[in-house]
Amino acid sequence: MKANSLALALGSAVFLFGCSDDDDNSQIRVTHASSDAPLVAITLNDEVVKGLEEVDYQTASGFISLDSGTYDVGVQALLAGGEEAEVIGENLDFAPDMQYDIIALNNTASIEPVVLSRDNFAPGADEVRIDVLHGHPGVSGVDIYLATDNSIDSVEPAVSGLEFKIDSPDLPVSIPAGTYRIRVTLTGDKAVVFDSGELPLAGGSDLMITAVPNVDGGAVSPVNLMVADGEGVAVLRSSGEQAAVRVVHAVDDAPEVDVLASGAPVDGLTVIAFKEFRSLDLAPDTYNLSVAASSDNTLVVIEAPDTTLDAGTTTSIYAVGKLNSITDSTIEPLVIAEDLRSVATYAKVRVVHASPTAGGLGLVDIHASADGTFDESTAVLKGVDFKGSAVLNVPAGTYFLAVILASDGTFTPAVEAMATVDDGGVYSVVATDDFAGGLVLNVDNTAP
Repeated sequence: MKANSLALALGSAVFLFGCSDDDDNSQIRVTHASSDAPLVAITLNDEVVKGLEEVDYQTASGFISLDSGTYDVGVQALLAGGEEAEVIGENLDFAPDMQYDIIALNNTASIEPVVLSRDNFAPGADEVRIDVLHGHPGVSGVDIYLATDNSIDSVEPAVSGLEFKIDSPDLPVSIPAGTYRIRVTLTGDKAVVFDSGELPLAGGSDLMITAVPNVDGGAVSPVNLMVADGEGVAVLRSSGEQAAVRVVHAVDDAPEVDVLASGAPVDGLTVIAFKEFRSLDLAPDTYNLSVAASSDNTLVVIEAPDTTLDAGTTTSIYAVGKLNSITDSTIEPLVIAEDLRSVATYAKVRVVHASPTAGGLGLVDIHASADGTFDESTAVLKGVDFKGSAVLNVPAGTYFLAVILASDGTFTPAVEAMATVDDGGVYSVVATDDFAGGLVLNVDNTAP
């Protein structure tokens, strides 16, 4: 199969399962399209497929070539604490010379497989074959347009009335290679909810497009398009998508601060106080950012030139260190690429070590206890240095959290706090030099 001109970021290989005869084989592809489901492992006949041990949302395999016949296809949800649970188990028959897409979609509570099939052949050098699945459970039927006209008011949709999870008899379709503009509207409506902008589609491309919930940072459109070409998948976002940036003031001896872009204060990111989280959606671009005292923007404490914010991403910028004095400042940025996607089966807790004083004393361990008693068994993250960070997946509940020096055999907390977390919630826990005030707990989303 030829690569198409979407410039797909394809990293997946074509996985082989068993030994296949080219004259009697099938091609299957597995896609994770359930927006609040955890990572999953894919099994065939109870064996985990190599390379598909941890499949995340908006990810698909390449085509898996296998002998035609009947297979048990399983999807195992990877839960907190290393537990697994089968969420999909289907006995499927794969015929020779056919392609099959097995797509896990719907919300976790109602997750289900949808299987699409089509003849296994390569499109001609001057055509493109496209199959489409509506995979957003919260959106009604849609129309899909491919015309490049500025307005679609007088244009007929290429695909009309496509309903959630329905395998349309009108698909797949073959179209001439060329430049197209994918626009999606609700059925019978001309208001565009997704607009790809112009896309050159190269001859010979064989594309599977799945419209899925957009849960990315800076989301504008309700959907993203997963575009698979047989080797891997790329996420196509609507034009106009934003980038989410979050600024966290974690310097205990610094005053309120402003974030500046090219020397000018950014609306919404001014007068940020110690321990405050402040979020904003910005146009994707490369920015010359700096952080300065709110009272006097000439007192710049952080310089972050050439900071690139991409559409659909969330970036946290923590100000960490000590002010001490303007001439002796150790303040610096700690930049973290975030994944704030809600997962229905557990809470996600990001732990950030932003205490320079504790960092000067050595490595620390992060502990979580149900009753406030700490020992070797309650350590959930060991050997964390200043500016260290990690994400913990934990079941819903109330926890006593503590930062304890790794060298402290008495397990005496340097700082501690109690936190209640919910499945589906996303949180940040930050250790600062405010030892009296305890850990900073921030709720990064609203649990469903």
